[in-house]
Amino acid sequence: MVMTVEHYLQENIDERLTIKPLIKKNNFPIFLRDSYNFYEMKILGTHCILLEAVNEMSNVDQIRKHIKQIKNLTDRQIVLFYKDITRYRRKSLIENRIAFVIEDGQMYLPFLGLDLKKAEEQIKEVKGFTTPAQIAYLYFLYHKQDIVNTTEFAKKLGFNKMTASRALNDLYHANLITFEIGGMTGRSKKYKRISDPDYFLRGCDYLKTPVRKIIYTKTRPLGALTAGMDALSELSMINPPGHPVMAIERSKLNEEQIEVVKNKDLIKDTKLVELELWDYNPSLFSNNRHVDLLSLYASLKDENDERVEQALEEVLRGEPWYTD
Repeated sequence: MVMTVEHYLQENIDERLTIKPLIKKNNFPIFLRDSYNFYEMKILGTHCILLEAVNEMSNVDQIRKHIKQIKNLTDRQIVLFYKDITRYRRKSLIENRIAFVIEDGQMYLPFLGLDLKKAEEQIKEVKGFTTPAQIAYLYFLYHKQDIVNTTEFAKKLGFNKMTASRALNDLYHANLITFEIGGMTGRSKKYKRISDPDYFLRGCDYLKTPVRKIIYTKTRPLGALTAGMDALSELSMINPPGHPVMAIERSKLNEEQIEVVKNKDLIKDTKLVELELWDYNPSLFSNNRHVDLLSLYASLKDENDERVEQALEEVLRGEPWYTD
């Protein structure tokens, strides 16, 4: 039974998890040795004692006393193992903050911050990046050596901690980043991205265009970067569009007090600025006058034009994270 839950936890929580019989248990009182099978479990870097009741499990008060004794003797986290569990018993264990795992995948591990009814319910399929997740993806693309926890990551990108956590979880569930448990408390997750070129190849399927809307204006907005076909023409041999294409974050549109041109004939007859309004700040990952390369790729990858596809490949081919 324990081997079943070991395999389940390896598949869904920690592929390096191990469970093995506890050898040194002679210092436990005889009644405890008669009541439980003892296992050593290592999950997400934390060493635990896994207890499997030999007969019917004791009541919660007795369990608490047993856990206290074993914890004092081993100085490790204690986790109960059940083949199955009633709703009442599960509720009482959680109320008393008693850690447990169940053969069918239910678990409560408060010392790791895991409170799952079933692990598969928590692992969501990532079909496309949210805006914070795409920003997170771009950050790791351009900072391949960085190893950060959630708090550090939030500060770097100006996210609140909840947004940062969700973005990191999205990348983790898309198999783009991994983490190790560390820090002074032994519970802090330190994230790093997978290696090149897999990071790009897996992530590009989730990329969405950052362009929310396109408007036209007579003036170049302050702080806007060259974008779209205009930027691609600067970086490749493709012909320029004949008018400037710029990008700004859409939330800054009102701040710039831009005069938007809506007359379709004027737009056709005049070389107005084509202004892309982005879901995030185009200058986040740009050190040049144009938008960063992968955001440019995301904004143009759905263009049904072979010349554009070839130009994008030409631009990306020189990057260490890209492969064709």
